[in-house]
Amino acid sequence: MTDKTPETRQQQEIEALEDGGSIAMPQEPIGGHVAMSRALAQSAHGLTLNEARVMMLATRLIDPRKSPLSYAKDGYVKVKVTADEFAQLADLWTKEGRTPMAAYEGLKAACDKLFNRRATWRQGRKIIRLAWVWKATYHEGEAWAEICFSPDMTKHLFMLGQRFVRYRLELARGLRSLYSTNLLRLLMGQKSSGFLAITLADFRHAMEIPDSYRMADINRRVIGTATKELKEKADLEIECTATKRGGSVHSLRFEFKTVAQSRLPGV
Repeated sequence: MTDKTPETRQQQEIEALEDGGSIAMPQEPIGGHVAMSRALAQSAHGLTLNEARVMMLATRLIDPRKSPLSYAKDGYVKVKVTADEFAQLADLWTKEGRTPMAAYEGLKAACDKLFNRRATWRQGRKIIRLAWVWKATYHEGEAWAEICFSPDMTKHLFMLGQRFVRYRLELARGLRSLYSTNLLRLLMGQKSSGFLAITLADFRHAMEIPDSYRMADINRRVIGTATKELKEKADLEIECTATKRGGSVHSLRFEFKTVAQSRLPGV
């Protein structure tokens, strides 16, 4: 049996969160930043929405300017992600203000599949496929997960100098579309200029758009969905224009800016 498409898995995760009886409630801003190499930021991450949340929470615990040795325990880099943190990023709470069951289940389900997930990108004629973790353990009854990064992944998270993409985790809070989290990551790689120019082929790859999608589908189901949600939840105003070559769309240009001062991208 083939794995479900990212869009199908995303919808199932959203339905599971809604079935959990959780609601969005005003919360304090989430601290910390997500940081990674530019190659990793521009890759296809191969993650579901919940898995992407776990990896964002895990990477925000890392200072990219430091050596991985400062985080290494038992010879490898590992961090702790809690169900409370997962609920805060997903913006889910019960009416009583408690962490909903959906947060525990979402964290556990993400750990179940993370071992098999790969980030993918092209480097010259080579196709790089890189494992996110070599171990992801959910501690039943303790509401936290231990995330152990794969050795090859560490060089995309540590000692990056100025060659990395960095943005506030708060910007991803409450996002319900994987396309939104993917587009946010791509835009934040160009936050100093306020625009992103990308070929349609590279956009399809990084956003993990099904091959069956035509341009009308991409405009409506991918770009339209993501730009609307990022404006509502991350205060980003985004405009997209397409450039054609030979009658077909060849590249896209995204221009973006913040529309409120409360959730600036930051450095």
